Amino acid sequence: MNDDEESFLIYSKDFLSKIKIEEYQVIIGIHGFGAVGYLALTHMVETLDVKSFAYWGDSSWFYKNNIEALITAYIHEESKSIFVLTRVPIHVSSIPQRFWDAIVRDIIDWDARRYIVVGGLREVTRSATSTDWIAYAPSPKWTEEYNHQRNLSDKLLMIGPLSSLLLFGAAYEVSSLGMLVYCNFEEDPDATKVALIEIEKICNIKIPNKENLQRFDYSFIPSISRAMFQQETADEDDEEDDVPGYDFDELI
Repeated sequence: MNDDEESFLIYSKDFLSKIKIEEYQVIIGIHGFGAVGYLALTHMVETLDVKSFAYWGDSSWFYKNNIEALITAYIHEESKSIFVLTRVPIHVSSIPQRFWDAIVRDIIDWDARRYIVVGGLREVTRSATSTDWIAYAPSPKWTEEYNHQRNLSDKLLMIGPLSSLLLFGAAYEVSSLGMLVYCNFEEDPDATKVALIEIEKICNIKIPNKENLQRFDYSFIPSISRAMFQQETADEDDEEDDVPGYDFDELI
């Protein structure tokens, strides 16, 4: 952890010191277009045997013998993977970029062997002649080690942990990859299933029941339910908003 900078992630240093973290991969799920990363990582947490060990946010709760928070990190020992995701559908644009920068810095400080962010891309950005349904945005180090070439189109803005991870990955020579599935603007379960298949292949994780997405029922968290209701009302008032957002103060 960077002691000289503001940190937003609380984690068990003792826990990480007991495992060979350099053998682990970190997979981050974000809620953006199609909610692809959020839905995919949520399904994995709900269906795999995981243990939480790192947290961010002022709210916490017990769930399936784990302590969880608004952003939680879990370890899946069988595949030597760490999953980091929002446990509620907070859109990536609702969290200031400086928060993502701080969180990603802390995660990179774990010195895992590689890092992957899973997200969505609007299908309208996909070339009509393309047969690809997944775009890759690798750091130079990732390309060197795994020979994945970038096929993300130029002039596409990247935000949130995707931007943070690729910037820090390039600067610190860390193997990092953006795995982005073309999807609808709204929640897209079909695109999420494509993401799960790709995660299973690249990350060597056996993911059960991919055809029936498992979700997390966050309705017991009053502030979340209130914020979601406010967002639905705002959407009805202004249907032309390009990116949905939430009152982040309400979520913490």
